[in-house]
This record gives sequence, C-alpha cells and structure tokens, in this order.
Amino acid sequence: MLPFPVPLWSNAANGRRRLASRLRRIEQVFGIASIVGQPGSPQQVVDYYSHCFEAFGRYHSTEGAVHLALNDGGRFDPDGFYAQARLIDQAWRDGPAPADVLELAFGKGLNLLWLAPRWPEVRFSGIDLTPRHVEHAQAQAQRLGLGNVQLQQGDFHTLPYADASFDALYCIEALCHATDVPRALAELARVLRPGGGLTLFDGYRTRQEHELSPDEVLAITLVERSMATERFQHVAELPAAAAAAGLRLIATRQLDAQVMPNLKRLERLTGAWLRVPVLARRALARRSPERGRNLIAGWLMPLTVGLGLHSYRQFNFEKSE
Repeated sequence: MLPFPVPLWSNAANGRRRLASRLRRIEQVFGIASIVGQPGSPQQVVDYYSHCFEAFGRYHSTEGAVHLALNDGGRFDPDGFYAQARLIDQAWRDGPAPADVLELAFGKGLNLLWLAPRWPEVRFSGIDLTPRHVEHAQAQAQRLGLGNVQLQQGDFHTLPYADASFDALYCIEALCHATDVPRALAELARVLRPGGGLTLFDGYRTRQEHELSPDEVLAITLVERSMATERFQHVAELPAAAAAAGLRLIATRQLDAQVMPNLKRLERLTGAWLRVPVLARRALARRSPERGRNLIAGWLMPLTVGLGLHSYRQFNFEKSE
C-alpha cells in the first residue's frame, strides 16, 4: 500500500495558490469558523442526508447514488456510479460466493438494489442511519419485487444482528461518518463470520496535520466537516484499527485518478455558485445550511485529492479464522 498518494498535479504550487484563493471566497460566503468548530454527531449525519436528498438526485446522480463515480480514461460517465458494486460483484464471482451479505449505510440503495437481482440466491440485509434513505430504498426494493432484501434503520456502531451472521460486508463512503472507528470496526468484525470479507470504499487523509501548511489543514477540515464527518481516517490508521478488531488487510487499491472525473464535474457545478460571493450568499440564504455547505466539499475536493491531501481508496479485509 502506498503510504500517501502520488499527487495528480505536476504543478503543486499552482494548486496551492488556487486552494488559497478558494478558501478566501469560502470565508466570504460562509464564515469558516462556524463550520470548522462544529463537531460531528449521528444527528448531523441524518440532517445532512435528509436535507441534501433532492439535491443529490437533481445535481449529483439521477441514478440514485450518494457516492462518487469511478471512471477510467479521464472522462465522467454516470455508469461509473456502479463501479464499486461491479468490483464487489466480480470478487464474489471469483469466489467463494457469499450466502448472507450486509451493506452498511446503503444510502438510497443503488448498490444493494443493483447486486440483489444478480444474486437471487443470496440474502441481502442493509442498515442505514437516515430514515428517509430506509423509506426510499424499501419502496424501490418492493417496486423491483426483490424478495431477498431486508432493510432497516440503525447505526453501525451498534448493529442489531447476531454474532457471525454474514459472509460479506461492504460499506461505500460511509465509514468516514464513524464517531468511534475502533467500536464500529469491532461491530463489523463481530457480525462477520470467520473467513468472511469486508470491503470499504472511502476517502482518507494521507498525512498528519503537522506535515501540512495552515491552508492545507483548513482545506481538508472544511471538506470533511461540510460532509458531516468529524474527520476522515488516515490511510495508515484504518488497517491498524481493523487489525485490532481481528480484521486482516488482504488488498488495497488507490482510485484517485478514477474518482477525479466526478470531482471535476462537481467542481464545475459548485464553482458556478461560489465564484461570486455576494450572489452566493443571497442564493444560499434560501437553502438549508447542510445543503449549502455541501458546495464546499464539491469545490475543494478536486484540489485536496489533486494535491495528494486526500485519497480515495478501496480496502479489503478478512476476518481471522
């Protein structure tokens, strides 16, 4: 595993100048101190996804994704929203196939509802913290006539399942919301059968704060807080915490180049809002704080990933026998 990503930009100095310029404009629109000083909480996560529900469907993904698309070749294609599910599907086809699967924080259900019809003999369960997500995904599963799907509201810090209930677990861009990572990983390990697999896709920090400039620290903090997370995990912290829970790292993949086309698309959409601060303040006054702050992540993440401050990774773990 790479200890940190190779920056996608050869001209890092130019990237840092752009970062400083955007931070100044964000301060003019939002006032940075109130965002940086707001601690994460489960209710904040629910509020974020509830208030951004329609915006995700209108601006991000009409397919129902609340995660990022992965595209090869440098061009955005909405088919990339299914890339994570396809990677999971391929791993199962390479065997052994699971009998019982749990998706943690399934969002609007895109991944689970894509996988379940392709594996009718597999029993799928899903848990999500946001009531609106559960209601929406249940309606979609019923519309599709999926009898092998059971969904419920809940928190992955305290899973409502018996020990050793599942052969496979996966979580796409949601473990970043954990307020207690060791506890969450211990719960995941508890419900996983010996030899079972855990697949994670998420964004991670790549360096410690003392290694970064003040602007870089501020940028990564704003990205994380604007998406209702307390702090992204560090790429080296996650495997260590997983090992303590009895989960062995078996593979990892850096997907920064694949996620960048989607980030650049979000940059164009959010930049149209934020480039003129006085107009942005007027427009955002009519929207919820959660929806407004989501623009910050869309505008800064192409820079934080491009400069190698954040990295998008796939991690695969296996529970010890």
